[in-house]
Amino acid sequence: MSNEPEVLHDRQVNLVSSAGVSTGRLVGEYSGTDYTVRVRHGSTISEHKAWNLFEALVKVRNDLELEGFKPAVEGACRDVYPSRMGLDMGGGRRAYRWPLADQPTTVGIFDEVPISQFNRLAYVDEQRESVRKLKGLE
Repeated sequence: MSNEPEVLHDRQVNLVSSAGVSTGRLVGEYSGTDYTVRVRHGSTISEHKAWNLFEALVKVRNDLELEGFKPAVEGACRDVYPSRMGLDMGGGRRAYRWPLADQPTTVGIFDEVPISQFNRLAYVDEQRESVRKLKGLE
């Protein structure tokens, strides 16, 4: 049995800032009980482990925010947030896109956000607040 982590995602990612768009590399891995998300751009690397992919992505996003970046992935959108069941059962790979209509919409948290929808990207606290409002929790 190998001790190598299972690579779940490995692709280029757009990093959006007020100065424009940069390109980075996003990697998501699973190793036994932990998930790891890593984003490399230029000589900078942010890597965090958590019990699910979404939480690891949030930690990486907090690092990227210090440099003014938002990764252009669904998990960084103001209208996307996972359910507790999705975190527990699916490792946080998928999340709901709010508001939920008659048919809930789920997206992969690492799915690419097209340029035409960059306005949906949010910093971590903005995302939490927006989803609270969309869920009607305020």
